[in-house]
Amino acid sequence: MNEAGKVRVGIIGPSWWVDYWHLPAIQNHPNAIITGVCGERPRGAAEVKAKYGAAAEPYTDMEQMLDRAPLDGVIVCTPNDLHYPATMAALRRGLHVTCEKPVALNAAQAREMMETAQAKGLIGMTNFPYRGNPAVQALRRLVAEGYVGTPLHMHGLYHGGFGLGRPPGWRGLRERSGAGILGDLGSHLIDLARFASGDEFQAVCASSLTVLWDQNADRQPTPVPTEDPRVGPRNDDACAFLAEFASGMQGVFHTSWVAYQGALRQRQEIEVYGTEGRLHWTATFAGTLLRGLKVGAPHWETIPVEGTVQPGQMPEENEDYFRPGRLDATNTTYRWIEAIRTGQRAISPDLEDGWRSQQVIDAVLRASAERRWVAVGG
Repeated sequence: MNEAGKVRVGIIGPSWWVDYWHLPAIQNHPNAIITGVCGERPRGAAEVKAKYGAAAEPYTDMEQMLDRAPLDGVIVCTPNDLHYPATMAALRRGLHVTCEKPVALNAAQAREMMETAQAKGLIGMTNFPYRGNPAVQALRRLVAEGYVGTPLHMHGLYHGGFGLGRPPGWRGLRERSGAGILGDLGSHLIDLARFASGDEFQAVCASSLTVLWDQNADRQPTPVPTEDPRVGPRNDDACAFLAEFASGMQGVFHTSWVAYQGALRQRQEIEVYGTEGRLHWTATFAGTLLRGLKVGAPHWETIPVEGTVQPGQMPEENEDYFRPGRLDATNTTYRWIEAIRTGQRAISPDLEDGWRSQQVIDAVLRASAERRWVAVGG
């Protein structure tokens, strides 16, 4: 930190997501400043300072920024293939890191990132912001307190329809992203399942598909297995997988960016069934809802959660209803900055959470390719 006690932050990979999620947290924190912004596109100093603050300097070379800019930590918000090299370069210089998901292209890279941060005593955060949704926090607490009794089944989905209207860009290319929808939205779904249940994935089997568009016949779609040779360098557009958890609980999960959502844009859902009842959480741009049904009860009970908007409460949809906490101190980036400022080292979701999610991603990809059950981490 500088003489004024400010946490000095560098951004690697400025993007719309940096502007939406990370930048407000830095601007809202009274003890944080941006000192470097590194992107592929050259940016003038005036442009960078106008957007990111007077202390921010522009760079196009990551190593140069890490060596020259006064920094305490960096935010890595690049395409997935750059997460590992950018994070490792920062950690080697003794800088704290918050990295977007999935944290790497495979679990071996993710483990090295985690172990390096741990060995150096640095704060390594994986940006899984949906854990911070107060309704997800309540879901986790109720499961732990025994609302459903012994959990037996979990159902989860994370759907978006944005892959129907446009190409998925670098996320759809295996070389750049490692996994398509499974890495993009599926990594969040995996983390939500782990977080809500307090359980760990043990084994999975899976089916992935990619939609091929015939450009010469009015864009007629052909869904094929992602492993089909016709897919070429493309990635998965949808993935369904079954899971066995360490406790014995069963899981059924689906993620897709070719699932039409209409105005609601995206949908998340987790449902836990147990010996004493069930809990159901859902979130869209219309709001977030948690409800429960105990064994013997005639009707669902809506569980009120402070800090959330329930569907139907507001006349319009809003992205912040889907991601509550973006503008307050529960924002993951805000908490990361505060941990750097105070010297706190135990913060979650951390790079271990990123590694565990990546282990499941690797196993799901292998299970789909080999058409069999695969042990997670095996």
